[in-house]
Amino acid sequence: MKDLMKRWKLANEVIACITTVIIISILPLVFHDYYFDILDTKYYFYCGTVICMAAVMLLLTLIILRLNKGTIVMTPKLRKSDWAMIGFLFSIVLSCIWSDYRFEAFWGTEGRLMGTFLYLICGISFFTLGHCLKFKRWYLEAFLVTGMVVCSIGIMQYFLIDPFGFKKDIHASHYTSFISTVGNINTYASYVALIFGMSTTLFVRERNMARKSWYVFTVILSLFALVTGNSDNAYLTIGVIVLFLPLYAFRDMYGLKQYMLLISMISTEFMAIGEIDKRYASHVLPIGGLFRLIVGSDWLIFVVAALWGCTAFIYILERFVRKKYKDECGICICRRIWGTVLILAIAVLIYMTFDATRMGNGQQYGILKDYLLINDEWGTHRGYIWRIGIECYMKYSPLRKLFGSGPDTFGIVTQSYYREMIERYYEIFDSAHNEYLQYLITIGIVGLFSYLFLLVSSIIEMVKASKREDSVMSIVYAVNCYAAQAVVNIGVPIVFPVMFTLLSVGISVQNCTDKTSEVKVMRGTKRENKNNKYLYKDKVQFTRDYTGEVSDGRGSTPS
Repeated sequence: MKDLMKRWKLANEVIACITTVIIISILPLVFHDYYFDILDTKYYFYCGTVICMAAVMLLLTLIILRLNKGTIVMTPKLRKSDWAMIGFLFSIVLSCIWSDYRFEAFWGTEGRLMGTFLYLICGISFFTLGHCLKFKRWYLEAFLVTGMVVCSIGIMQYFLIDPFGFKKDIHASHYTSFISTVGNINTYASYVALIFGMSTTLFVRERNMARKSWYVFTVILSLFALVTGNSDNAYLTIGVIVLFLPLYAFRDMYGLKQYMLLISMISTEFMAIGEIDKRYASHVLPIGGLFRLIVGSDWLIFVVAALWGCTAFIYILERFVRKKYKDECGICICRRIWGTVLILAIAVLIYMTFDATRMGNGQQYGILKDYLLINDEWGTHRGYIWRIGIECYMKYSPLRKLFGSGPDTFGIVTQSYYREMIERYYEIFDSAHNEYLQYLITIGIVGLFSYLFLLVSSIIEMVKASKREDSVMSIVYAVNCYAAQAVVNIGVPIVFPVMFTLLSVGISVQNCTDKTSEVKVMRGTKRENKNNKYLYKDKVQFTRDYTGEVSDGRGSTPS
């Protein structure tokens, strides 16, 4: 019976492993008719993959039940993230049931296919991968390898090279709006955000030179892809890394100097892209937005020189600090100082935005006015979309405010504004272009808070698990980068399933500590293991489980 259970769990682990690789390594590259059906293609590919995984796992379970005379040994342990996911799915299902547009809410046909069905598929994937998968670092490498392919195609298209003919039949007005194997430039920015967040985090802590060189390459290429993708959403991703990565990196002098090296590389790459854009303007796609503000300033070269000077100084200083303090100095004070400055900076930014928007003092902020003054034209009409979305929400009944109008029904509830949209902007907006506002309007305040609780609880679990597997912090920052750009972006089946799968991979680290101890018959000599303490009685190996209690695998405690 025990062998049967072990084989069943191993089979589930293998299936979960294959599914994970398919989603994070193949889904981003899948396409059919280029950009014309890329959303549908990736949607059906993802749903089909998860449904096949669930079907095979269910079939195996039925076989085990038959072989084991109707009994099966399972020790499910629901975590906080599991309960959060249950709450999130429950709120979505209720929102769909109480919606006036049940068909559209279930399938998402009036939006971007982000209906109840897709969320249920994501839920199946979350639970199966989160509990059956065993975390392996090579999952991260597989994700980055595919990411480099996607980024490379995007960069080639920036240089007006279209190796696979994606833009062959695309209309001239949309030529710069679609890129790589992802599609829309904003969707592309959200995908590359995951890559950039992961690669930078791995870079600042890696000490192995071979891996370090690989992460240098991934950082440089993903940043180039972010900037040349021509979406201002990318700068939220860069901001998260620049501002919040020190909270993780500043654990010792090594982390401090690697962070300074990273920031120096980022600033230098901006300057390099600026030179390419200026000297080879006729051979590359134009880049606008914040990029012009950054590279068009006279002070960029001085900032780059100052950063490299500080980096060199810290490298020299680190040699003396390491000798004196054995690489463990009072560097933690830097994290506290950085955290304090960060809070003050955020407070100042909020004040400036309030002053420009509500007090009417936008003119005094000069070139920053367009980014601080939030009106209908802000963020390519996002200010207008947010305003009408909030107006619609305020008209809801109390029940609808709790559970929304139904998943992905934003385009339906804003139909009364269609004439105004066409008259002002010659287009119709079927999404809030803000994932959190989209959730508030479509699945209500209950759905929004359950989603936020899911993200927060999963991140907390991964941070705790990072004491055992440090590389999982790269997923934490990847998800944080995605969450930051989601403030001005939309969730679509092209990227959202990849982010959710990475989340499952991250929390799967706990699977190595959630299990109770197993009994093993020892033959031969004792083997040393630095992670376990062994006790012996009648040639039976007893192990200490993660709670510190001694167990022989049969529920008894040896005397």
